Amino acid sequence: MHIDPHAQGEPRAYGVSVEHEPIGEHLTRPTLTLLLTARRCPVECVFCDLWRHNHAEPTPRGSIPQQIAAAIDSLSSPVSSWSIKLYNGGNFTDPQSIPPADWPAIAELCDPFERVIVENHATMCGDRLLRFHDLLRSKLEVAIGLETSDPNVLARQKKKMTLEDFAQAAEFLRGNDITLRCFVMLQLPYADPERCVGDAVRAVQHAADAGAGFVAIIPTRSDTVEMQQIVASGEFVPPRLRQLETALRESLAWGHAQRLHCVVTADTWDIETVRHCPDCQASRIANIEKMNLTQQPRPLTRCSCR
Repeated sequence: MHIDPHAQGEPRAYGVSVEHEPIGEHLTRPTLTLLLTARRCPVECVFCDLWRHNHAEPTPRGSIPQQIAAAIDSLSSPVSSWSIKLYNGGNFTDPQSIPPADWPAIAELCDPFERVIVENHATMCGDRLLRFHDLLRSKLEVAIGLETSDPNVLARQKKKMTLEDFAQAAEFLRGNDITLRCFVMLQLPYADPERCVGDAVRAVQHAADAGAGFVAIIPTRSDTVEMQQIVASGEFVPPRLRQLETALRESLAWGHAQRLHCVVTADTWDIETVRHCPDCQASRIANIEKMNLTQQPRPLTRCSCR
């Protein structure tokens, strides 16, 4: 279900939706997802396009609670068993993006939800995050972009993060009873496109070994000027739908073999734009969605495009 973020005046989140997110085999949790309009992220990763929806100036005080309230007001269902995602296209503890003065109001708005999910850079998981955590009655979960477990590829993404930074953030979250979730990317710039499936699976394993309870595999998009320049240079080849299907299947198979309690999904946002064969696109998307829901590895879609 998509909710019109402009239906009731300003300010508004630029994206508001309700999804049923997998939490186990054939189990889902209703989740209100907000893509908040805020100050753009100061960490300008090579592959990121989220900055296009945000602005360069500090977020005005009161704007974020208003965006959250407007989205919640549009719901007609009780949310006591729901999650709410507060994604600001950057870092929740960046005071220029989410003013700390608004945290009490944000926490109060989130009280009816079972779980609150925010996104944050690994190097920004510290005392400020704990202050927000202490305001919540809901369970806090922090999403961190690991992206890859290859330190050489990671170093070329302008992410200002190392694998050691990630390890320290994961340990910090575990020590403070905050759940970790991760994003990993399928085929980053400057990485070998022939190894992208294996690289993504290894990144999923790295995240799960660090204690992540949820890992999303995201196919890297190439719709910014910088990414198009990298495509032209030959140092990035956009991933294919078949590779996303394969990375999900292999990650789920590994998780089952290890008996890990970690949900792994392939991100299906805008999945129709991922490079594909027209003969098997619909079948591959359906198979990916089935694996997301069941958390079971399934046979890959058969097609002559191989």
